[in-house]
Amino acid sequence: MLSHSISGAGYLLQGLRLITRPGIKRFVAIPLLLNMLVFSAAIYVGVQQFEALMGFMDSKLPSWLDWLDWLLWPLFILFLLVVVFQTFGLLANLIAAPFNGLLAEKVELMLTGRPIEQDGDYDRLLAELGPTLLDESRKLAYALLWAIPFLVLLFVPVVGTVLWFLYTAWMLAVEYSDYPMGNHGLRFGEIRRRLRERRALSLSFGAAAAGMAMVPVLNFLLMPSAVAGATAMWVREFRPANGYQGSHQSRVATHYVLLTIDHLSGRMNGEILAGPLTGRTLDAAETAELLDLLNLCYRTDAESAEALEAYLTHERGQRFQEPPPRPDAGRAPPPSPDRPGLDENEARAILGLAPEAGADDIQAAHRRLIQRLHPDRGGSDYLAAKVNEAKRVLLSPRS
Repeated sequence: MLSHSISGAGYLLQGLRLITRPGIKRFVAIPLLLNMLVFSAAIYVGVQQFEALMGFMDSKLPSWLDWLDWLLWPLFILFLLVVVFQTFGLLANLIAAPFNGLLAEKVELMLTGRPIEQDGDYDRLLAELGPTLLDESRKLAYALLWAIPFLVLLFVPVVGTVLWFLYTAWMLAVEYSDYPMGNHGLRFGEIRRRLRERRALSLSFGAAAAGMAMVPVLNFLLMPSAVAGATAMWVREFRPANGYQGSHQSRVATHYVLLTIDHLSGRMNGEILAGPLTGRTLDAAETAELLDLLNLCYRTDAESAEALEAYLTHERGQRFQEPPPRPDAGRAPPPSPDRPGLDENEARAILGLAPEAGADDIQAAHRRLIQRLHPDRGGSDYLAAKVNEAKRVLLSPRS
């Protein structure tokens, strides 16, 4: 649920952690190296030019003004650091943009367990080099166009500074959200529209990025961290999510998870109802987190373990050859009412049926689901049994 989501600033911190994960580091190293090279080159050129300027001044000024060197050099170094840290990061972003798209894709794979259907990494990198650089140029033009009025407003005391910071935060949110959203074909205008719909979240993410950009050395990690954080924000906040009930959609509720199944696509999603991940959607949780939850289910609730196994097998490609023994029959059940079997409401939820659905609708829904969930077709024994039980409950004679 969105009410349980962490703030935009929290997503940037999460991105900082994500870029240290195995399989992600190589997509961080190249942009980081580019950033360092651009920074070093800018410092070198700046120092060389300033030395030439100081030499020219020394030749023209009287010797008693030699003390100016001690004043001008510290001021120049401070100015150079500000210019480099604030300006050359834009150039590094432009150069590293194709790598950032790959980084966003790998982070999304880590978070969801599902790859984005695209060609190979390096072939796609070459193919998208031109279009990506063109898109980056458009973003830069958009940023420069909007910078004009905000630069004018800087002359307004206090208010101008606050507005400039908000402008910077917005531009950074747009910049880094473009990579994960662009991987799914979203255009620049659509990206801005979605960010405007969650303006507070977007601005808090951008504000955190702007703050990180002002911290020397740490700002070298801003670009990959912000890309990874924006990807996590896309997965958990902006990506279209399946509703929990509607036409051609089923629900299976256990103590720990509410599992949803789309009849047409066969996709599974759902919500975590108990445990340390309460309130998160299954798609938004990392595979490692779900496996930890599964171990908890093994110890406390057999039905939740079977439902979570079904999701992990179907959506994350996990295989469970010999899962641990389920909880003993004599173990105390989790804190929920003890129900002997499905009631009609649960059965209709499992088959995705409205209250007025008749026998033909029940048969059709059962047939459609069992074709997707039967164990012989890569489905789940647990879910197939639930579907069969739901059909039996709904077609049994009323007393």
